[in-house]
Amino acid sequence: MRALGVVLGLLLLTGCRGVPWRYDAYDAAVRVEALDLRFAPDGTGLLALKLEVRNPSSDPALLIGVDFDLAVDGRRLAEGLQQVEVPVGEDGRAQSVEVSFPLTAQGAPGTASRLSHQVQLMGGGLLRYGPRTERRAAFRVERVMEVPWLPPPEPLLE
Repeated sequence: MRALGVVLGLLLLTGCRGVPWRYDAYDAAVRVEALDLRFAPDGTGLLALKLEVRNPSSDPALLIGVDFDLAVDGRRLAEGLQQVEVPVGEDGRAQSVEVSFPLTAQGAPGTASRLSHQVQLMGGGLLRYGPRTERRAAFRVERVMEVPWLPPPEPLLE
């Protein structure tokens, strides 16, 4: 009976790979260090992020994706996902990861706008532990930034 308990305990521990002991560990696993947002008059743009990634688990991890949802002045402008493959050690030290997302506005070209805008960025980094375990570490940042060109608002669908 004792051997059965040991086996069940080992199965439980191996099933929890990538799960840290603190329930809020993934809340601080990915943080936005730098954010650059630019649009050109033709409606094209670029979102560049510098992320600080920490592995909240004692198991080695691989950052396999970064997703985002971008709003400017409360108006949703873009969303995206980029696959990456960045090893993140189990030592808890922060690692810088840079990702860029090309942006394209549909329809008319961008227009000159006032300089200061409220930029809201939500997203997350997807961490993989072993062949089957994945955890998403969310991030959220709001900043007032200078964005001299913005794409036009999307038409409303009826």
